[in-house]
Amino acid sequence: MKIAILHYSSWPVIGGVETVIRQHAQLLSRHGHEVSIFSGEGASFSKRVPSVVFRELNTKDSLVKAAQQEAFSGHPSRAYFQLYERLQDLLRPLFAKFDRLIVHNVLTMQFNMAATQALTTLADQGKKVIAWTHDLAASNSDYQIPLHQPFDLLRERHPKVSYVTISEARAAEFNKLTGSHVNTIIPNALDFVDACGITGEVAELLRDELAHSVLLFYPTRILERKNIAFALQIAAAMETIGSRVRLLISGAADPHNLSSAAYFAGLKKLAKDLQIEDKVLWVNDLFFVDERQLRSLYMVADALLFPSKQEGFGLPLLEAAAYRLPIFCANIEPLKSIAPYGTVFFDLRDSPRNVAERIRSALAQDNIFRSRKQLFRDYSAETLYFDKMEPLLQNKL
Repeated sequence: MKIAILHYSSWPVIGGVETVIRQHAQLLSRHGHEVSIFSGEGASFSKRVPSVVFRELNTKDSLVKAAQQEAFSGHPSRAYFQLYERLQDLLRPLFAKFDRLIVHNVLTMQFNMAATQALTTLADQGKKVIAWTHDLAASNSDYQIPLHQPFDLLRERHPKVSYVTISEARAAEFNKLTGSHVNTIIPNALDFVDACGITGEVAELLRDELAHSVLLFYPTRILERKNIAFALQIAAAMETIGSRVRLLISGAADPHNLSSAAYFAGLKKLAKDLQIEDKVLWVNDLFFVDERQLRSLYMVADALLFPSKQEGFGLPLLEAAAYRLPIFCANIEPLKSIAPYGTVFFDLRDSPRNVAERIRSALAQDNIFRSRKQLFRDYSAETLYFDKMEPLLQNKL
């Protein structure tokens, strides 16, 4: 589908709407749509998403300022109608070329009334317009909206336009203002992968698990003293007590140590015997874990699990603290001496189930963990795209 996105300004102009537009454009492009952005100020940020600038949409341009002055005076005349005609000439080809025109705020805000009127005139011809509504000037006391034309357009629902608001509160305002309901509510979202610079490999590995699984990270090489078998048993116990889990193990077998390879094979057999073969991700088997990948694994992880039997120092505890991860750690030295505040220790003689229950209990009380899961569940850009945005584009809402 060919989709045009239109606003007064776009990236790299910094603002909430501009950020949402950039995210939407990337999402739509990623999922096979042909996307272009049209604005009064901005620049291309992706080779796949062209950005076209029309000065007639720029609220700071002299043409727009002159037209706005006439509109607010109550007597639109030459400047206003010249801009209105020019905008129709510019926008009409967009309606002809694109399957959907997503208009952010221009149909509900007063910053360029000639553009608002031009869009509504073209929508009258049956073109498929989506009004993505972040703000409603006509119901906001911060704005003094005149009671004459063309400002009545801001108080009315256009019968041939689909309206989206970004919150229940905005939807209620829209209903009170227009006496009608919006087509759907699609909240702003976070593209966690993009916002946090997660590598494509880690994103692909865990995109479907972020909301639903406890992601335990053990950054380690495959060495017997690292006690990885105990980590596998803890993961199996967590599944048994009802916690969906993924255990991420970053390291590779030591290529200089034949016994390391045999130990690795034994661990894989143990995971199979514990029936958690699909719950354990031997990351270095899938791609080389360099510094970028390691950083991404820390970013996506929910907690550090560190059941090592022997350490000279224990640097991953400090790394985990830097990434604000809860730490579940064997109570050995020197780990006890360097462990950050709040580390949950366990004895290596504890049962895996006991450790699993302690992990579940600690995470259930951890506000950061709970907030992250809510974010991934309710405000994931990918999830909202499939649940809300794509059905809207396909007229299935």
